[in-house]
Amino acid sequence: MSLVKPENETITQRPTWFAAWPIARTALQLVFRRKLFWLLFLVALLSFLSMFGAIYLLATLRQQSPQLEQFITSMLKDLDGSGTTFLNFMVAQGTVTMILLAFAGSVLAGNDHSRGGLIFYLSRRINVLHYAAGKLLAIGLLISLTTTLPALVLFMEYGLLGDTSKYFGENYSIVFSIIGYGTLLSVAVGLLLFALVSWMPKPVPLVMLWGGLFVFLPILSRILTFAMREPGVRRRIALEESPWRLLDFWYDLFVVGNKFFGVDKPLFTGATIVVCSVCIVSVIAIFVRLRQLQHQS
Repeated sequence: MSLVKPENETITQRPTWFAAWPIARTALQLVFRRKLFWLLFLVALLSFLSMFGAIYLLATLRQQSPQLEQFITSMLKDLDGSGTTFLNFMVAQGTVTMILLAFAGSVLAGNDHSRGGLIFYLSRRINVLHYAAGKLLAIGLLISLTTTLPALVLFMEYGLLGDTSKYFGENYSIVFSIIGYGTLLSVAVGLLLFALVSWMPKPVPLVMLWGGLFVFLPILSRILTFAMREPGVRRRIALEESPWRLLDFWYDLFVVGNKFFGVDKPLFTGATIVVCSVCIVSVIAIFVRLRQLQHQS
């Protein structure tokens, strides 16, 4: 058997940016091997399955009892098939998504920093930009797996179980809204998580800090909102218009995400500034840390 390569055979070289995909794929494989991930993922699917069943039930009522179906959808905006339905679903997935990311963060990137995996990646024909892009892609895909993809499936189900052509014709823009909001979550939360993991790769401190950002700060923002509320201001108005709510980063993402669905929320300018600032600071923190680790290696 000849080991000489034929002269007419050409070697195709991919651009170096394609290196981001193998890095992301390897990171996801490490997460998928953990049993705890699948347990948390099943919890995330419970909300999806309940919504899936509710949409199917409404489709059945639409055929057998249209008046009852219209009454239910008029009372429950989460089931009327509008953009609010899918926006609220993605927001509801936030809690379990944050728990999932707290677990997966150290596995996705933390082990590379604490066990020298970064040295292995940088010994190849890639640099820190390709490495960071691969890790951020892995985090983004994980977020999409629990938010964007299920929302798109629910949208397809709602349309296929009703007047398909009419529903898709009138609401096709919801697809772009879901993708836009999902991209916002993947980019903003992905950058924040990767920045924290870069500086704090160990699981326990990471989980504590992550919990402080998405549990303690939202509670603190509500306490300050009601403590600083002027007399006579309604509870709902105070929650929507108080600048203290900007301490809740998930709420900031929700306010900005409403814009993709054509809804203007109070504090939009402030929420946009907070989200952009967090992204910029996260990018700086990531590359400063990766440069430090690169020089140390």
